[in-house]
Amino acid sequence: MTAAHPLPPLSAGTPHEEVRERISTVWRDLFAEPGLRIGEEDNFFALGASSLLAMRMVTTLSEELGVPLSVLAVVENPTLGGLTRHVRELATAGHAREFGEL
Repeated sequence: MTAAHPLPPLSAGTPHEEVRERISTVWRDLFAEPGLRIGEEDNFFALGASSLLAMRMVTTLSEELGVPLSVLAVVENPTLGGLTRHVRELATAGHAREFGEL
């Protein structure tokens, strides 16, 4: 995987499109597919991800975006669009700790 992307953590006002692009960049890095086209309805697991890759994604996104993401949240929001909405909700909520983390 590549080094962390030098971008600031999310804020409540970060646009949906920016959050989506940052998440999809991490997905491309994890799949080692820089040209992979990922749409709003693409499912992380249907693209070939395992639970171990999901754990790597959670760690990377939590660090890069500054939100307390959990594997459970990825399982419940496996599409790019769903995960983007969830991450924006976390940023808006002031980074409140998620319950039931895996």
